[in-house]
Amino acid sequence: MTVESSEAGVQFTITRAGGQIVDVQSTSPEINHFLRLVKLSRAHNTWLNYALDLKLFFCIVRVLPHQVGRPECLLFMEQQDGAGRADATINRRLAAVSSLFDELQLLDPERFPRNPVSPFRRSRHERRHRASLYRTQPTRIPNVVATEHLQILFRAVHTWRDRALILLMWISCLRISEALAIQFDDIECSNHSIQIRAGKGGHPRMVYMDSLTLEALNRYLDHERGDVVTNAPYIFIALKGSARGHPLSVNSVQKLLAYHARRGHLVDFHAHLLRHTGITQLIQAGMAEPAVRKLVGHRHPASLEPYLHLNDQFVADEFATAQQGLELASYRALLTEGGAA
Repeated sequence: MTVESSEAGVQFTITRAGGQIVDVQSTSPEINHFLRLVKLSRAHNTWLNYALDLKLFFCIVRVLPHQVGRPECLLFMEQQDGAGRADATINRRLAAVSSLFDELQLLDPERFPRNPVSPFRRSRHERRHRASLYRTQPTRIPNVVATEHLQILFRAVHTWRDRALILLMWISCLRISEALAIQFDDIECSNHSIQIRAGKGGHPRMVYMDSLTLEALNRYLDHERGDVVTNAPYIFIALKGSARGHPLSVNSVQKLLAYHARRGHLVDFHAHLLRHTGITQLIQAGMAEPAVRKLVGHRHPASLEPYLHLNDQFVADEFATAQQGLELASYRALLTEGGAA
């Protein structure tokens, strides 16, 4: 167990066990109440992200919760902007602060009468909407990894473990945290399925593997993981170093794949591109959108729109295919004859 503390108006203590963060406490009873609520009602990764984002916020603003106002939030935004953080990252961290104050308004409305990030609840009135501090984000169109770059990445990796992770994130469209949370009991080899017990938002679902992924996974378990003595129930563990036998972390996998990408001279690669690529390929292959959403853990129908508009060439090809079903011969004859009858 290790303990960390930030030097701020609110101090945070982070407890680790087995290489994983298992508890986060602060010197603020209000923040502890909120984190306890999130831990009981939301997915583990949601609780962890909220805890770390709040720790960062209060480390920067150095005040107590009841002293947080618009100036402190602007100070945080300026610091994050100066550090080069993306709009989406800043908004995500502001959302953690906003969620904290939504709960504190319910807990003690006299001490916390207003949410400094978003003073008014969402409304159709433009003036109220503009009171929010969230930064405007352009609609993001996710990139994909080209086939030749996927092949380069595969050649660059050293282990069957890493190949199995790449295939799960690409072909099965798993998030990193979902792949790392897989335990032995979650896998059903007979139908190539994996039970994802705690997806984003805490919603469980079933995903599937192709034969190549299953082969890579079996090679990893037989030839690499089998040599490591560990009590960890998780499939993916560290194979060497001081963390040997402990479950991999999201950060370690991100760094690992970034390292492999650099070795393969791949520019602008990040691990989540594998999931983007897999979802895009499923849609372009004609898989029904409701089935894609269920597989990848998207609950809202509009969530696939960025992937539908991703590839202009795909749209052009689909348009050309659609024209083959139209009866245009008679119109072509008119053009050949010079137009009007």
